[in-house]
Amino acid sequence: MKLTFPRLTRIIPFTAAVSAAVFLSAAAAHAADSAGLAAEPVVRLQEFEVAAPRGSALTAAPTASKLDTRQPQSILSLQYISNNVAPTADYATIANLAPSVANVETNGPGLSEAKHTTIRGIDDGGYNVTFDGIPFGDYNTFTHHTTSYFPAKLLGQVVVDRGPGTASTIGNATFGGTMALFSKDPRTELSFVPTLSFGSWETRLGHFEANSGLLSAWNNASAIGAYQRMTTNGYRTNSDMARDTYYVKYLQPIGANTTITLLSSVNTISFGNPGTVTQQQIDLYGRNFGLKDNNAANHLDLLNRKYNYQDKKADFEYVGIDTKFGDGWSLEDKVYTYSYNNRSHEKPKLGSGAAAGTMLGSVKLNEYRTYGDTLAVTHQDAIGTFKAGLWYDTTTNHRYTYGVNYDTTGADTIDLSATALYKAAAPGGNPATLPGGSAYDYKYLLVDKNTTFQPFAEYQWQITPDFDLNGGVKYMRFTRDFDATVNQTSGRQALQAKRTDAETTPSLTAHYTIQKNWTAYAEIAQGFQAPSEANSFYVNNSNLGAIDIKPELSTNYQVGTVFQHDRFNGDIDAYYVDFKNYAYSGPADSSGDPLYYGIAKGAHYSGVEAEGTYFVGGGFSLYANGSINEAEFKGSKLDVPTVPKTTAALGFVYSQDGFFSSLTEKYVGSWVVYDAITNPDLPGAGASRSANSSSYWIGDFSVGYGMKFEHRAWLKSVKVRLQVSNVFNQKVQVLDSIGANPANAYTTDAFNVLPDRNYFLTVSAEF
Repeated sequence: MKLTFPRLTRIIPFTAAVSAAVFLSAAAAHAADSAGLAAEPVVRLQEFEVAAPRGSALTAAPTASKLDTRQPQSILSLQYISNNVAPTADYATIANLAPSVANVETNGPGLSEAKHTTIRGIDDGGYNVTFDGIPFGDYNTFTHHTTSYFPAKLLGQVVVDRGPGTASTIGNATFGGTMALFSKDPRTELSFVPTLSFGSWETRLGHFEANSGLLSAWNNASAIGAYQRMTTNGYRTNSDMARDTYYVKYLQPIGANTTITLLSSVNTISFGNPGTVTQQQIDLYGRNFGLKDNNAANHLDLLNRKYNYQDKKADFEYVGIDTKFGDGWSLEDKVYTYSYNNRSHEKPKLGSGAAAGTMLGSVKLNEYRTYGDTLAVTHQDAIGTFKAGLWYDTTTNHRYTYGVNYDTTGADTIDLSATALYKAAAPGGNPATLPGGSAYDYKYLLVDKNTTFQPFAEYQWQITPDFDLNGGVKYMRFTRDFDATVNQTSGRQALQAKRTDAETTPSLTAHYTIQKNWTAYAEIAQGFQAPSEANSFYVNNSNLGAIDIKPELSTNYQVGTVFQHDRFNGDIDAYYVDFKNYAYSGPADSSGDPLYYGIAKGAHYSGVEAEGTYFVGGGFSLYANGSINEAEFKGSKLDVPTVPKTTAALGFVYSQDGFFSSLTEKYVGSWVVYDAITNPDLPGAGASRSANSSSYWIGDFSVGYGMKFEHRAWLKSVKVRLQVSNVFNQKVQVLDSIGANPANAYTTDAFNVLPDRNYFLTVSAEF
C-alpha cells in the first residue's frame, strides 16, 4: 500500500515550529548533556496541596509523552489537574488540552455532559474510555457520559492514546484510540483535606477527603475516602445540576510482592437537559438560552424545564490483584462491576384530538449492570517480555421509552388512555402495543444482553539493548442477545434475535532508543469497533435479512519520536489510518425505518501532531502543541464530518516560591457538517447541503498560592487558586447540525454555544 498524507502542505506555522524545536533541542542536548534519564519508577498518584516547584520542562509540561511509548500519546498529570483545571471539571475538560482533541461543553467546565469530545475527529463512541485499565460505557452505541462517574478530584491522571495500542489493549472501540483515566491513590500521610470552590452561575463545590496514611500494623496498607457535593445553575438558563459523589480506595500489600486494591465510586446526579439552539433562539433569548421557567405562561411550551431533565445514578467497583511470582513472572487481575441508571424526561409535544390542550411527553430509561474481569500474565527475561491475557465482560441493558400525559397522570405514570403518546397499533398486530396491551404507550421496550470475549497474546523481543519489536494478536468476539417486547422502530414490532461479530486483529510496533532521553517508535496495528445496537436490529422484521453490517476496522500506520530534557520536553508523530466498514442507513420504508443497514468503503485519516514544553527559567515555561487532521471518505471524496482541520494550544506555566499560574489558549479549527449522510460511497454521499463551523480560540487562566506550615501539627498546608475559563470572553458558536434548505438556516441550523468568561475560586487545606 502506498502511504500518502492528503493536503498536509497546509501544516500551519505553529506545528512546524514545534516540530523543529523537538529536533533542534535534541541536537543541542546531545552536545550539552548525554546523561539521560533513569528508568521511570512506579509512582503513587497522590495529590499534594503544595507541590514541589516545577523547575524543569519535565515537571512543568501540561501534556507529555513517555519515552517508552509505542504510539502517540499525551499524559495530563495530577499536578496539572489539581492546579490548572477547575475542580468541577470532568475527564473531557481535562483531555481537551491534548493535541488532536476537541471538546464542546456548553454549561461550564464539567457542569453538563460534553456534546462532542473527539480524538482526531472521531467522536465519542469511536474510541475507548477506560478507568484503571477497565473499559466502560454504554453498550447500545459505546458512548459515554462525562459527568456520570469520575469528577476531576477523583482522577490521578488522564492519558490520551491516539491509536489502537498493542494486542493487550482491550475494549470494544479500540478503533479510535483510548482515553485512559486513572484513579487517585491514598496519600502516604494521615490527613483530612477539605476543598471549597465557588464560581460563576452560583456554582458551589465541597469536597472532603480523608487519608489513613501508611498503616504499619497492616503492612503499610492505606486508604482514601472522599465525598463531594456540587450544585450549579449553569451557564444556560434552567440548566441547573446537583451531584453527589462517594469514593473509597484501599491498597493492601501482602508480603513484598503482592498488592490488593479495592475501589468503589458512587455518583448521583440531576440536571436540566436543554438541546442545541438556533440563531433565531439566540437572537430572541440570548446566547445562554437553554430552557424556560416552569410557570403558567410556559405550561404548553416544549422548552419548559419541567419536561426536559434527567436523574442518574452510577457506580463503579473493582477488586484488583497485582503480584510477582519470581523468575520474571507476574500477574494482574481486576474483577469489576459498574452500573448506570438514567431516567430522562424529554421530547415533549402538544396533544391533539382528545388530548388537545394538554402536554404530552416521553420518559426514557437506560439502565445496565456490567460484570467483568481483566487478566494479564507477564513473563520477562533478558530476551524479551511475553504477555497474555483475557478480557471478559457481560452487560444486561434495559431500555425503554414510554409516553405520558403530564396533565392527567404526571411524569412518572404510564397513561393507557386515549390521550396516549404512542397509540397507533403496530403493523402485524403486536399484541403488546394494541389498545389495552402492556406496552400500549411504549415507543420501545427491550433488553439487550451483551457479551465480550477478548483473549490476547504479545511478545516484545529485545533485539538489542536499544531496539525492540512487539508483535501480538487479539481475538475479539462480541455478542448481542436482543429481546424486544417493542423494537425501537416505527412499526413497534416484537423481536428476539442474536448477533455475534468476531475479528482477529494483529499489531506490530518497534521502539528504538536513540539516546537515554530520546526515543523513536513505529506502529502498524488494527483497531476494532463492534456494530451498534441500532445497526444490528432497528429495521422491520421483514428486512432483518437485508442488514449487511461488519465490525468497523482501522489499520493504523504511525511513526513518532519523544525527547525529554530539563530544558525541553517534546514529541512529534505522523499518522495514516485506513478506516473500513463505515456503517450507514439505507433508504426508509413507508414507516420511516431503514430498509437495511449497510457498510461503505470507509475513509482515510491522516495527520501530524506535536507538543512541547520549554523551560525558560525562574519557574517559567512555555508550552505549545498542534495538529493537522485530515479525513476523507474513500468513495465520495467528501470530508468526514466533525473532524477539525487543525488543533493547537499555546501558553505558559509558572511555579516558584509557592506561587503557580498557567495560561493556555486552545484552538479548534473548522469542521464540516452535512444535513444527512446516507451512503458515503456515492457522489455527494446523499447530502443536500453542507456548511462549515467556525474555528475558534478559547483561553483558560489559573493562578494560585500554596503555603506549608512546617511547625503546626494541626494544619499542614493551605492552597488558594483562581481559574478563569474563556479568559478573553470569546463569543463562540459551534455548528452542530443543519437543515437541507439554506433558506431556513436561521430557524433550523443548530449550534452549541460555549460559555462566556467564567470564574472559579477554590480554597483547600490539609490537616
